Amino acid sequence: MHYIKPGILCVFLCLFSSFVHGQSKPVPKNAADTTPIKVDSLRAAIVTATLRPYMKGDTLEYNTDHLLLQRNAVVEDLLKRLPGLQIDPDGTITYNGEKIQHLLVDGEDIFGDDPTMVTRNFNASKIARVQVLDRKSDQAIFTGIDDGQRTKTLNLVMKDDARNGYFGKVEGGGSTDGYYNANAALAAFRDKEQFTALGIAANTGVTGFSNAGSGAAVNFMNGNADALDASAGIGIPQFEAAALHYANTWPGRGNHLTANYQFSHYYTQPQTFSQTLQTEPGSEYRQKQSTRSTNRQDQHWLYSIYDWAPSDRSAFKVTFHFSNSAGDNQYGATGSSSFNDTLVNSSLRTINDKVTRMNIGGVLSWRLQIGKLADRVFSVNAGATKVDIATKGYLYSLNQFYDANGLVQSMDTVDQRKQIASHNINIIGSINYTEPLWNGAILGASYGMSHTSDDPLQTTFDQGDGKYTEVVDSLSSHFETQNVSQRATLNLQGKGRRVNYTIGGDWIGYSYSQRDVIGDFMMHLHYSNWAPRAMLNYTLNKTTYLSFDYMASTQQPSISQLTPVTNNNDPLHINLGNHNLKPGFNQNFRLDFRHFRTWLVNVSLNLGLISNSIGMKTITDSLGRQISQPVNVDGAKSAGANLSLARRILGFDAGFHASATYARSVSYINADLSRNDAYTGGGGFSVNRYVQDKYSLQLNTNFVYFDQISSINAAAPVRYWTQTHAGAVTLYLIRDLEINTNAVYTWQQKTSAFSANTSVVLWNAYVSRNFLHGKLVGRFQLNNILDANAGINRSNTGNINTQSFTNILGRYWMLSAIYHFDKKFKKK
Repeated sequence: MHYIKPGILCVFLCLFSSFVHGQSKPVPKNAADTTPIKVDSLRAAIVTATLRPYMKGDTLEYNTDHLLLQRNAVVEDLLKRLPGLQIDPDGTITYNGEKIQHLLVDGEDIFGDDPTMVTRNFNASKIARVQVLDRKSDQAIFTGIDDGQRTKTLNLVMKDDARNGYFGKVEGGGSTDGYYNANAALAAFRDKEQFTALGIAANTGVTGFSNAGSGAAVNFMNGNADALDASAGIGIPQFEAAALHYANTWPGRGNHLTANYQFSHYYTQPQTFSQTLQTEPGSEYRQKQSTRSTNRQDQHWLYSIYDWAPSDRSAFKVTFHFSNSAGDNQYGATGSSSFNDTLVNSSLRTINDKVTRMNIGGVLSWRLQIGKLADRVFSVNAGATKVDIATKGYLYSLNQFYDANGLVQSMDTVDQRKQIASHNINIIGSINYTEPLWNGAILGASYGMSHTSDDPLQTTFDQGDGKYTEVVDSLSSHFETQNVSQRATLNLQGKGRRVNYTIGGDWIGYSYSQRDVIGDFMMHLHYSNWAPRAMLNYTLNKTTYLSFDYMASTQQPSISQLTPVTNNNDPLHINLGNHNLKPGFNQNFRLDFRHFRTWLVNVSLNLGLISNSIGMKTITDSLGRQISQPVNVDGAKSAGANLSLARRILGFDAGFHASATYARSVSYINADLSRNDAYTGGGGFSVNRYVQDKYSLQLNTNFVYFDQISSINAAAPVRYWTQTHAGAVTLYLIRDLEINTNAVYTWQQKTSAFSANTSVVLWNAYVSRNFLHGKLVGRFQLNNILDANAGINRSNTGNINTQSFTNILGRYWMLSAIYHFDKKFKKK
């Protein structure tokens, strides 16, 4: 077991002590406080018809100041009262089919892109308003030039009286079976000053700061990729983590700091069984595989932003980020492959490796107002990032190949040592200018350049003399790469009383060079194109909103795709790079209509067209061995429609949703061009009701039909139904006693690829009792009462259909004690 080092605890105590004793002077309260300057949006989003929302500028806002909630309710409980928002069991928040990717508190970024760290730990009674917006990128906010990037964001505005104290909880729980979950949360606010600390240690499958027993995403794993892919999945992790957040705005023209730190230790032993069907010309290629692994990782992550304005006309911004992770993995797999029902190979494979990754960098930005007009602004920025990645390990593989009679006709053994490394340096810079033209109209111009250099190295050693010293030339490579991107932007953008618009686009120039250090071979790529954009948002009145977006962008090939390196970490499925790749060109159209009066109505239509997209060419020989390589293909496209309706009916918050999608992907299967058309259609409804001190009811249901057909084998379509139903009942009939039961039922129909229906009921329950006026809560919970295996996943990509079964935590119980605290700072 790894524990948080004493030094980290000391830093935490010193920071909190400094906070409590007020060594930093707060900014005076502003009674007219609106969306903080760090929150920016051109597109509004509507939340619910129950608590009537209203437009505030170009942001949709909810007043939740007087919303009645149960004692010790967290922010997630508040959000569940807003019918337009969907909260999944793992805490994922979606609005009209779009995932909420970011969460702010009073406009401040807390802990990056994991909203559950706040929604499942912050006291809901502290929230005065909830805002849903499409937030611009930090670069667009600072320069004033709209780059078209948007992030679906939730902003929580604190109550005034919550900005002068601290609150939180401490929880500890366990069982006689050895399961435990201990966590703590502290949030302190004083005017513009924020301090938050979180800590957790659990072995119940929790991988973030939530109470979910399993199934949550690994929130702290920030890009630590294993080049040998030695993981069998998530499994049932043991997880320890700590997180610190600090933000403050000091008196003056603009002296602001935001800093976030995270530490995590992760250990898991997943086991997965998967079945895959690939549609081939005139046949079906089927694979079965059982995998298991042991995976460990330690990670430190730091992100900070400092804003400083030396005068009313100028401002600086400094951004710094750092992460460092190290892990080790042991992996084993067995499998077999067949054409239709004829066995062609079987395999045994083990991998042992160690992976390290360090990422450090920063950006310095400067902005200057020229003249008396506030929108006449000149700005520049420059930055650099260095990423070092290394994987060292051993690969052993034994493959047997069969003839038509089921007899072994040949065997292949691989026993190798691997060293894979990358040293990436990226330098960026841009010059930007905005000029006001007429009422609300601004002309924006920008030029930026990015230079990336890398020297990817892969060395493979055969065992040979038993010391793994014989270099395998065909599996070893060393390259030097240079990538120069240029972007020139010209925008006409404006904001009126009812209309917001952006019209413009980017000229993009791209140059890539690659030198083979071993073979002394040079390769160059050059291209340029124009990527236009047009965005129009029209607010007809306070209850009706219409928007249209058109965005074009390039799909640049990655360096790993361009580098002709052979990856044989699975010798039956070899991946190659392709130095002849060209960039793809994407065009996306989106139309949104929202109306909220008696009914809350959301309608979204989207269309995507891709030219010269980067697809995959897969060649499968008669023994089931595959070689895959990225190639350029034409004809990919997508379309979709989404409808949601909500209103209060007979005291219930009722909602209905329906969606339909179409997607065509294009790939090469052997020498044949495969056009894979996938159609989905579905819908469902939700019903919620909350009566204070009596009961809470929640029901969500969803049905989906999937239909996929490939042009290379129209006689083998894949069609099936799925349905998911989730419900929860909470009773508050006895004072200070809470009884809850909740369940999720999932069913998937059998197909030509998967011969049996799958159904899972995941049923949980708990009883909790308040003591000391709600400060102390005792809870007994029973999870997965039916001991079901809910680790079932089905995916469909192109001509490949996969279904997997992964181990998750079975039935277990836990007895917990939770202490809540809420204190005000003493007035000076």
